[in-house]
Amino acid sequence: MKGYIFNSLLVAGGSILGLMAGKRIHEDTKDTIFNVLGLVTVIVGLTMSLNGRDIIPIVFCLVLGTFAGTALRIEGRVNDLLNRLNTSYLSGKYNVEGFLVASTLFCVGSMTIIGSLKDGLYNDATLIQTKSVMDAFAAFLLASRYGLPVLFSAVTVFAFQCVLTLFSKNLTFLTAERMMNNIDGVGGIIVVAIGLNLLKLKTMMTIDMLPALVLIVLYGLWR
Repeated sequence: MKGYIFNSLLVAGGSILGLMAGKRIHEDTKDTIFNVLGLVTVIVGLTMSLNGRDIIPIVFCLVLGTFAGTALRIEGRVNDLLNRLNTSYLSGKYNVEGFLVASTLFCVGSMTIIGSLKDGLYNDATLIQTKSVMDAFAAFLLASRYGLPVLFSAVTVFAFQCVLTLFSKNLTFLTAERMMNNIDGVGGIIVVAIGLNLLKLKTMMTIDMLPALVLIVLYGLWR
């Protein structure tokens, strides 16, 4: 089984278990566990960000990328689209924030990129399988809080990792050590922002920050 299929299935499975068990977990217990997920997310993001070597370009890409994302209203437009779909097909019953949080969390980072490329190039899905188990636990907790929209993040995981795997022969430049370190530097800070959102310490538009990942890749190619 290809890693992207395995990963999306575990995200879906974790989400379904979270939907089933979420109603049985007391709200205080759920809040405590969810805070732990937020803390772990912050720690994972900080660990990733410390891999960044070119600090000035990382900061520059984050600022410029976030400015571009905010100016283009990427998160707002995505939210509008998801809310329209929610209203049209799900009677407007769900909070689409869970889908955005889960999709971003599961797709940002070197484990996703390197794991998918290794799967495509060498038929080695070990890294993606490890990530999949971690994602399943996160999906369980997220689904217990946000509900059904987290389940749909399995589609995002499938599509994103499928593209990376199928086009791996054309994306080997992403595996360069310096490139991956800088991607981690930018991606880690975005993951920290997700953790702060989960902890409700700060509301940050993490989708608007995603253009920074494109800019840091372009910087790596230029260098």
